Amino acid sequence: MNNTQSIEKDSKLLLLILSISYALYIVVAFDFITLYEIFVDLALFATLVGSIVYIFKVVIASAKTKHLPKKSTILITCAVAFCYFLTFGNRNGMFEGGKILDAAFLDDRSRIDIALYENGKYIIFSNWMFGEERFEGKYKLEGDTIKFLTTPVIDNDFIAQEAIIDRKEKKIYFRKNIDGNYIKDFYYFQIGF
Repeated sequence: MNNTQSIEKDSKLLLLILSISYALYIVVAFDFITLYEIFVDLALFATLVGSIVYIFKVVIASAKTKHLPKKSTILITCAVAFCYFLTFGNRNGMFEGGKILDAAFLDDRSRIDIALYENGKYIIFSNWMFGEERFEGKYKLEGDTIKFLTTPVIDNDFIAQEAIIDRKEKKIYFRKNIDGNYIKDFYYFQIGF
C-alpha cells in the first residue's frame, strides 16, 4: 500500500471513528440512556481519543507526502466535527451569553452543578457514579433570591422553587425544611467551586 492509499484509508477511518464518537455523544448529551451511562461514556472517551490520534496521523502523513485526502472526505469530516462542536456548545451553555453565577453541590455519591446565565436561563448537571442528567429552565433574580420559573427545577423536588444567595459565605441555599426555612448546614451550592 502506497502513502496515498494509506492517507485515504486513515482519513476514512478518522471519519468513521469521529462519526461513532458523535453518535455516542448525542446519546449522552440528550440523556437517552441515564442508567449505566458510564459504559457509553467509556466508549465515547475511547472513540474521541481514537479520533484525535487519527487526526494527527492524517495531518502528519499529508504534510510528509504533500497529498491531501479526497475533498469529499475532508468536507464530511469537517461537517461532523462542526456538528460535534455545536452540540457540545449547546449542551454546555456556550451560546447562552455570559454566565453570572456558577456553583456546585457535593455529597458522598453525587454532584449537582448549576449555572445561571444573563439571558435568564439556568442549566443544571446532576452527576452520580454511573451517569449524568441535564436540566434547563428559566429563572428570575430578585436581589439575592433566585426564583426558578420552571417547575420542578429538576426531575424531583430536591431543589425548591426559590433559592437564596449568601454572597458573604459564597453559598446558595436551595432546600427548605418543613417550617419553610432554608437548611444551611448541608444543603447548599458552593459558588465558584
